[in-house]
Amino acid sequence: MKRSASGRKGRSARLVIVDGYNVIARRAGRSLAQIEDLEEARREIEDLLSQYRAMYGEDVIVVYDAHRRSGPGHEEEQAGVRIVFTESGETADARIERLVYELRDEYREITVATSDAAEQQVALGGGALRISANELLVRLDRMREDIDRETRRHTTGERRTLRDALTDDLANQLERWRRR
Repeated sequence: MKRSASGRKGRSARLVIVDGYNVIARRAGRSLAQIEDLEEARREIEDLLSQYRAMYGEDVIVVYDAHRRSGPGHEEEQAGVRIVFTESGETADARIERLVYELRDEYREITVATSDAAEQQVALGGGALRISANELLVRLDRMREDIDRETRRHTTGERRTLRDALTDDLANQLERWRRR
């Protein structure tokens, strides 16, 4: 059995690779040069992605290019999220492309999150799915809502029934069949 990106054997059949600075800039609504505390912005997005990984069971890799950094690249893991800083002169696009090709046999589904059009095309060429940075941010917002809802449910002692998990249309159809 192969190891997943987070180093755990067979943990996930799905992987999300995130262009870190691209998503941070979209989240802030401005360019990276205008972000005062880039380290804090990285920690915030990594924390959200760690929660995403835990909530949905997908492995996550965040790639940062050598922007505002000198020296050799390195990798680390924080709360189950693999964080990659590229080598000086290596772009996040190039590393993401390499990761897609290296990991495509290990994962059933790889999604690349970036708003860089060229990078999206490369991801598609490598067999990965693609979403924009904005789409990833929407997923993260939805995740926060799901966590808040589950937290409220647990603190109020609310019981969850099968009907809660069904769409209204399906629940109504089942009810009509039951009454026959």
